[in-house]
Amino acid sequence: MRILIVSQYFAPEVTAASLRLGALAEGLAQEGHEVEVLCEVPNHPAGIVEPDYRRRAVVRRGADGYDVSHVWVWARPSKRARTRIANYASFGAVACAVGSCRRRPDVIYASSPPLSVGLAGMILAKRFRVPWVLDVRDLWPEVAVALGEIGPGRLLRAAERLERALYRSASGITVTTEPFRRHVEALGATAPIVHLPNGTTRAWLEIGRREPDREGAGLAEEGTFAWTYAGNLGIAQGLGTAVDAARQLGEGFQLTFLGDGAEREKLEAQAGELVGGSVVFRSSVEPSRAAEVMRASDALLVSLADQPALEKCVPGKLYQCGAMRRPMVVAAAGETRDLTEREHAGLTVRPGDASGLAAAVRRLRDDSDLAAELSAGGARLAAGSLREEGVERLEELLVEVTG
Repeated sequence: MRILIVSQYFAPEVTAASLRLGALAEGLAQEGHEVEVLCEVPNHPAGIVEPDYRRRAVVRRGADGYDVSHVWVWARPSKRARTRIANYASFGAVACAVGSCRRRPDVIYASSPPLSVGLAGMILAKRFRVPWVLDVRDLWPEVAVALGEIGPGRLLRAAERLERALYRSASGITVTTEPFRRHVEALGATAPIVHLPNGTTRAWLEIGRREPDREGAGLAEEGTFAWTYAGNLGIAQGLGTAVDAARQLGEGFQLTFLGDGAEREKLEAQAGELVGGSVVFRSSVEPSRAAEVMRASDALLVSLADQPALEKCVPGKLYQCGAMRRPMVVAAAGETRDLTEREHAGLTVRPGDASGLAAAVRRLRDDSDLAAELSAGGARLAAGSLREEGVERLEELLVEVTG
């Protein structure tokens, strides 16, 4: 098949979406399909387009057996709601224009959020008269409302109508969690729905088997308990609680934030009040390098904000951290908490509970047997949700919808 994948975010941007879709695109290409990814020019999360991609409407490149077309997008450093919406809308519009000029695909796979990507997928499917599959990584606009990106009014009502229209229009749907499936079905979807968890890869599992290199990873010296959060420093992660926990832990512990995002400056200001060295900030790095830092840490943090809308989510970070064979502290509720406890993959605490988080980190330092048990549980969780197996399920769905 000739498969067109539409996603606003993609490599070299380091995001959950790019990791998920990069693995799927590579896997489909290895199965003999002709794959092209249509995405924005790299600018996330800073909102500044990388130099090699400026002043060009389309930048094409090859990647691991498939093609990538990066298209112009309206990008600004501001994270205000209007700026975000303009960014999403510009990508949707340009993706439709550029995609319409491409050779006719057999099927389109559009990954949301934002909803504008789903809309672009639907429009391109009608343009070429081909089936399309919607990938639901997060529930929009529900999550956008919870995070304050959209408020009550006409825009929200329009987004809700678009969400329902996309579910009903798609020839097939993939979801990252079972609660997402129930939500999609409740809004009228009748197409086949496939559970495609974020998962991890065999390459990450292999990194988790290597001998950790603490010095090479640039972490605190032995004797200091190094716990690490690697990923987006955004509103949805609720990371202010981790800084409060670091304050309570005091000497002998070091929290490393590895990544960038809208909340970084706020977190740095909050951490500036603490004793030097107890919280360290490092910028985003290549995924393989991030994995090495995670592998060398004493414990890993998975965190979501205290928002009911996020209780249906399971972040890809849970599987990535599990693959590193390091004990996890999971500050999340709902599906993420339930999965962690069911697989005995980490200690769970209520989101927003700084004292509980500090106690969990301290417990992992003091109980090496428990840390080893949780490390093994995390590895089992990761190995049971491989993206390579997700490629097989996605391929089956794409074959089904193309008839």
